[in-house]
Amino acid sequence: MLSIQDKVQQLRSLVRLLSDASEEVIQSWLIDDALSNSFEDDTKSGSIPSHRLFEARRTLLGAAGMIIDIVQDPQARLMELAAQFYEARALHIAVQAGIPDILAEDNEEDGGEKGVSLEALALAGRTGINAQKLGSVLRCLCTAHVFSEVSPDTFANTPTSKCLVNNEPLQAWISHTMGVLSYETSRKLPEVVLDPTRTHSQAPLETAFQLAFDTPLSIWPPLYADYPWAELGDATIVDVGGGVGGMSLDLARMYPRLRFLIQDQPDVVTEARLVWQKEYSEALNAGRVQLMVHDFFTEQPFPGAEVYILRYILHDQNDKNCLKILRALRPALLIQPETSRILICDQILHTTFGSTTFPALNAPAPLPANYGDASRFAHMWDLSIMGTFTGKERTVDELSVLAKKAGLRVEKVWVCRGLVWITELRLGEEVDEELEEDLEEAQRDVESDTEVEEGSEE
Repeated sequence: MLSIQDKVQQLRSLVRLLSDASEEVIQSWLIDDALSNSFEDDTKSGSIPSHRLFEARRTLLGAAGMIIDIVQDPQARLMELAAQFYEARALHIAVQAGIPDILAEDNEEDGGEKGVSLEALALAGRTGINAQKLGSVLRCLCTAHVFSEVSPDTFANTPTSKCLVNNEPLQAWISHTMGVLSYETSRKLPEVVLDPTRTHSQAPLETAFQLAFDTPLSIWPPLYADYPWAELGDATIVDVGGGVGGMSLDLARMYPRLRFLIQDQPDVVTEARLVWQKEYSEALNAGRVQLMVHDFFTEQPFPGAEVYILRYILHDQNDKNCLKILRALRPALLIQPETSRILICDQILHTTFGSTTFPALNAPAPLPANYGDASRFAHMWDLSIMGTFTGKERTVDELSVLAKKAGLRVEKVWVCRGLVWITELRLGEEVDEELEEDLEEAQRDVESDTEVEEGSEE
């Protein structure tokens, strides 16, 4: 436990850090204003902040989170954390009821900042929700700064809720992916994690998702990531397990010299062809984009490409399956070992202790190494992945271990200005897979014998 003097010193240090980071954000806003860019442009979904603003934001969030932790009563802090799912549920309700859009429709000139009365929102033709209950939901979200109560029983959009106006993808992600799939999955997560049998299961069909929905089906959401693609010139990018090729579609439009090969299961490839014919038939018909049936657990049939993308693939899988996927890709890098690379597009799970392999990723003291509050979503999503699949979001150190076992190495971690980062793998020293498996089996035997001995002593 920190002494009073330690707490005083830490709080003062955090306040200075908070002040410096805040000033950096303010300067960024002033520069944008001078360039005639509105403040709201920076708050729109998908906008990319400057590197300085990105760094200042996460420093500010990390410092603010630590200040809250220091000054708040510990019991009150824990009670608040335990009840935060009510805020999430309130957001799910507001989005499903279309509150942001209704507020914007009634005040088109300002996006809903003047406000709409609770009585008007509760009308059968608007939401049909009981006014008293709707008021409780909205006031909960006002406290979290999602909406604003501009006068008694009159609610308005804020810059945060404006991101939801006419934003069907984000609305669907909040109300369905989070509000239904992930929420119901999280409800069963304690049952799986605390169960003596289920807690050790690595079977992909024995997760909290299957338990919640009584189904053998699995799901995974899309992503988009940042990388210096222009430097690749006319390189070929192989989108391994790329679905219909959503990421490749964006890149193909942005960088007309790049070529793409999208690989997935037969039915997905069939659907991908329809998508590309509709969205960007020129690229498909010109041969810039090709589609191929491929199982990523088997050896890569297109060796020598400059880039192989694994976008939201590894985090769905346990370590054993990740090794299979990476080992199946390694031979493809042997043709052009100096230029071929694998890009893993997943969230990097950065811990508060930090990375020993890549210390440059760690936040400056006295912040937690992962910037604290700025990394909360990554850890929440890790629990979602654990509940839905048997995979996990991994730290860069864990990815480095997997890469080494697969005969690869982590070349660089690209810190993208968003939730998803890119881990670049290059060819490493070849690993004797049979010897590796023998060593792992021997280690499991030792652990098993130890458990038996401990059980006998009891």
